[in-house]
Amino acid sequence: MSLLCRQKLFNIGYKKYPELRRFASEITTGEVLTQYFGLPSYKVMSYIKSQKLARIKPENLIQTAKFCEEIGFETKSVLDAPMLLRLYPSTVDQYYTVLREGGFENITPNVLAKFRTLCRAPIHKLKSRFIDPQTNVVESFISYLNPRPDNLNVKTCGDEEAWSEVHLKVLSAYLKWRLKATDDDIAKLIKVHPTVCRKSFRYLCENIATAEELGFTPDKILKYGYIVHAYPKHTKELMEKYPIIAGACIKRAMRMYPKIVTTPPTNIEKILKILKEHNISDEALAKRMNVLHLSPETVDVRLNELKNIADFKVLLHNPNILKLVIHHNRAKSRLQFLKELQIKCTTVSVLGNDNTKFDIHIREGRDANTFSDIYAFLKGTFKKETDEFEGTLKKHPYYLQVPLLSMEETYFYLREEKFSNSAIFKVIYILLYPKEKIRNAFKEVKQFASRRKKPLSQVNRLNLVLYFIEREHHFTGDGVWEKNERLEETV
Repeated sequence: MSLLCRQKLFNIGYKKYPELRRFASEITTGEVLTQYFGLPSYKVMSYIKSQKLARIKPENLIQTAKFCEEIGFETKSVLDAPMLLRLYPSTVDQYYTVLREGGFENITPNVLAKFRTLCRAPIHKLKSRFIDPQTNVVESFISYLNPRPDNLNVKTCGDEEAWSEVHLKVLSAYLKWRLKATDDDIAKLIKVHPTVCRKSFRYLCENIATAEELGFTPDKILKYGYIVHAYPKHTKELMEKYPIIAGACIKRAMRMYPKIVTTPPTNIEKILKILKEHNISDEALAKRMNVLHLSPETVDVRLNELKNIADFKVLLHNPNILKLVIHHNRAKSRLQFLKELQIKCTTVSVLGNDNTKFDIHIREGRDANTFSDIYAFLKGTFKKETDEFEGTLKKHPYYLQVPLLSMEETYFYLREEKFSNSAIFKVIYILLYPKEKIRNAFKEVKQFASRRKKPLSQVNRLNLVLYFIEREHHFTGDGVWEKNERLEETV
C-alpha cells in the first residue's frame, strides 16, 4: 500500500475501525488527481496536504471531474480552484446550475469556487463582470420555474439588492404558491433546511414533482424539507435502477421513509452488498427499509459490532435485527441498563421498542422473551418453519423465560458433543436447560447406558438428560433455572 493510501486510511479513522478498510477505493486520491486532473505525481502529496483533501473520497473526485468535463471546464484548471474538490459533486452541480439560472455567464472554476462570496454581492457589482447588464435577474430565475404561476409577485430593491436575497425572495414566493404555504411555514423550512436557500429552481421543481408523484401532500413536503433540497438526479437514478429492493417497492419505501429520497444510488449498492455479506435476509431488509438512508460505513460498523457482542449476536436471525442497526446507540444503552437490573431476556422486541413500551416493560419487571423473538431464533438455528416446533415448545411452562443467549450456549455445547441438528430439534426442550446441568446429567446417562447391551440413540440420550434433570424438581419444569436462581427463589 502506498504512503499516500496509508495516510488517507489513518486520517479517516481506518486505524480505529479496520472493517472500514474495504471501503477504500481501489484508486487513491493521488491517482485520481494525476489521471483525471493532470497533476504531476511529484506534486501530489504536497497538494493533498495543502488543500486538505485527505478525507475526500476518490470516487467523489472522479464524479467532480466528470461533471467539470460535461460543462466544458478543463480539468487542469480545476486544480486552481481546490474548493470544488472539497465539495460533494452534487453541490458543485447545484452551484453551477443556480448561477446559470441567475444570469451568470462564462462561469469558470474560480467563479464556481467563489459561489458563497459572489452570491452575497449586490447585483449591480456582478453585472460589471459576470452578468449581462441587460439581464433582469428576477425574471431570469422565474423563467426556470415549472409549473410557473401567471403573476408571481416578487418585490425587490432592484440591482442594489444582493443576488442571494433576490434568489431567496423568488424561492419564498414560489414555495408559498406551489405548496400553499404561509410565510411562517417557509421561514421554518428555511431555518431547519438552510441549504434550500442555494437551490437551483429547476432542481427544486423536479423535487416537488417527484414528491407529488410519490404521493406526498404539500404539508408533507414542508414537514420533510429534505425532499425539497434533495439532488433530483440521484432520486431519479435510484427509482430507475432499484425499483424493487428485497421484494419491496422503492417508491413505497420512500413514502414511508422520506429520507431515502436523498440517498445516492451508489450508497444503496454498497449497503445491499454489506447486508448480503452479513447474511441479513431480504425479509429483514423489507421490514426496515430506513436502513438505506444510513451511510454504508455506518451499517457495516454497526453490524460488525452486533456480531462482537454476545447478547446482540444471538439475535442476528431475527427479521427485525436491522432495528438494532438503525437505533444502535439506543440499543447498546438499553442493554447495559437491563444488565444492571439483572434482566437477562434481552431481545429485539425489548431493545428496539419505542420509549413508552420500554418504560412499561421496565416498570412491570418483565424478564421474558416474546413469541416472535424466540421463534425467530429457533427458525434461524434449525432452518425450520415455526409450525414445526411451536406446538411442542409451548407445552413447557417456562419456554419464554429462558434467555436466548443461554439457549444458544446449550445448542453449541450439544453440537460440540456431536449431537445432530435433527436430534436436538426432536428434543427441542433441551435448549431451555442450562449447559452445566446437562453436562452433569450426561454422567447419569452414561451410567445408565453402561447397564444396557443396546446403545442409546442421540434422541434417547437427550430425553434421558431431561428426565434426570427434571426428576429433582418433580417434573415441574423448574429444572430450567440455574442453581443460584433456584436457591434465591427458595429463600
